[in-house]
Amino acid sequence: MVVKLTPILIEKYDIANKVLNHLTDLESRHILFSIIKIPKTAKQISQEQKIPVSTTYKKIQTLLEASLIFEAQRDFNHDGKIIRFYQSKIDDIHITISKFAP
Repeated sequence: MVVKLTPILIEKYDIANKVLNHLTDLESRHILFSIIKIPKTAKQISQEQKIPVSTTYKKIQTLLEASLIFEAQRDFNHDGKIIRFYQSKIDDIHITISKFAP
């Protein structure tokens, strides 16, 4: 018996589609490429890329879920709060599309 996936299920489990969605999203792309070489905090990314802090945190969460970035280190500020530094798992990207499939 062959199970045919509906478009909603395909979108949910299609990793290539998720990666492409993040790369086509301008803010996600700016975040990804700003943390390729040096890990940064969400506030540093926000200030550097001129993206609102709340949007930066939301995009970071979705990029973490997609495994495109990782938490590189944790530190504590002078108030004792945890500061998280994020880094991109992507060093370089080459996308080829053939027969309408990435």
